[in-house]
Formats: sequence, C-alpha cells, structure tokens
Amino acid sequence: MSIIDDKLSELKEMTGTSRNVDLAKVLGVSTSTIQTWRYREKIPDDILLKAAQVAQHGSVTPRGYVSVKLYEIEASAGSGSLVENEDPSTSLLFSEKYIRKDLGYNPGNVFLLSVRGDSMEPTLKNQSIVMVNKIDDFASDGIYVFRFEGALLVKRLQFLPEKIEVISDNTTYKTWEILKKDIEHKDFQIIGEVVWSGQRI
Repeated sequence: MSIIDDKLSELKEMTGTSRNVDLAKVLGVSTSTIQTWRYREKIPDDILLKAAQVAQHGSVTPRGYVSVKLYEIEASAGSGSLVENEDPSTSLLFSEKYIRKDLGYNPGNVFLLSVRGDSMEPTLKNQSIVMVNKIDDFASDGIYVFRFEGALLVKRLQFLPEKIEVISDNTTYKTWEILKKDIEHKDFQIIGEVVWSGQRI
C-alpha cells in the first residue's frame, strides 16, 4: 500500500468511514477530489483539520451550510437580566445562501441568543431564539439587542432626534426612553439588530 493510501486509511479511521464515497460526504468533497489527492499523492492540510474535527466532535459543517454560534446568555424581553456568561454553548446550522441572499447578512457577523420574558409577544415569544446581526452604531428603527445598566435587553427601538424610545410589542408594558444627551453617561451599548427568530408554537 502506498503512503497516500495509508493516509486515506487513517482519514477513514478518524472519521468512522470505510468507503471513499462516505469519506467524501463527511469531509464535504467529491469522490473525484479524493482521486485527485491520490494522483497528486497529497492531502490538503485543511482536510486533515476537518478529519480531526470529526474525530473530536463527531461532525463537520456540511458544504453550503454555516455554523452560527448560540450563546448561553439570555436577552430579556422583560425587566432585564444580568449578563454572566458570554461563551457560546453550542451552534446551529443554517444555509449560507439563506443568510447571505434571503436575509442579506454576512454569516460571519451574526450570532444566536435565546429570549426570556413576554414583553415582545406576539413578535417574540418566551424562549424563542433570535439571530442578531452585530452593529457598532445606531441604525433604522427595529428590534435590537442592547445593554442597559448591566442588563441585556431585546426591545423595539425608535430613534428620534433627541431620544431613543424603548418599546415593548406587548402593550401591557409601558414605553420608556433614553435621552441621547445622557447616553455617554449611562451603561448603554447596542449589540445588534434582530434579523430572524425561531420559536416554539
């Protein structure tokens, strides 16, 4: 057996596959690509990294999909919750075409959060998952995730000349405001705009 065949055998062992067609599927390449490796007697470094990822985590991101990080923290659609842990706990797969073409955002600039509370119902239900597009500055009116006085909130923001109105879609919650002249003296930071949501029925 040649050196390249030995390496392919190692890849199959790492990925738990036995045939070239199965190996190709797991690594997100075509079977002809594997034949090209054999012809050139070289396997690309990124393929070796993918195989290592499969061995460690049991899966890789399929071709045409992106892995979007889901953070353990909750954005409160209520009175507000403190931010304690901002490490991503897991990821969800989305079609790259869907994020880029249908939603119109860069997949590398979005992340997921869970929502707690009922102040944004019926738009966002309690325990729904929202996709947030990170931004650095004010934008048009919309639903945003932002920090205010140590809490992470998800609310509808309306940007007026001298103030920002913080609006809950649930009419039992009162609208409140942040004066723009006071922003630099307060703990206030817009994290991003909510661009998608998935929720329980």
